[in-house]
Amino acid sequence: MVSKIEHKNRTGCPIACSLDILGDHWTLLVIRNLMFLGLHEYKDMLQTEEQISSSILTDRLKKLECEKLIASIPHPDSKRRKLYYLTASGKDLIHVMVNLVLWANTHLSDRLNIPAEKKDLLEKNPEQFKSLILEQIQKWEQEHL
Repeated sequence: MVSKIEHKNRTGCPIACSLDILGDHWTLLVIRNLMFLGLHEYKDMLQTEEQISSSILTDRLKKLECEKLIASIPHPDSKRRKLYYLTASGKDLIHVMVNLVLWANTHLSDRLNIPAEKKDLLEKNPEQFKSLILEQIQKWEQEHL
């Protein structure tokens, strides 16, 4: 098995170091689940259309917690379950995530499924869209943290 090169030990390049943490699509999809879809439970993330495997999801959640991009609390209904949420660092990824969506909307629009009201707001006012998402996150935090 080939070991993964961690750029933080070899270079100070900000892109390379960021990719050490975010450099696979499963990680960004976990961030997407928390940020845009309001999915905070492991079981709900397993049921997304991308069909992430349980072992990969477990690994990515642990990695993101280690990197302090997400945190977890015990689920109020069962101490065996957890609720995951974005930390301040994780929420700061909204700029990257929205720019990825905008890029895809420009270059991959024939393949996308963005709800019309969200697409309209994204195209007309990305900053307002970011504010709306952050308000939704804050509301969830007020209810659960």
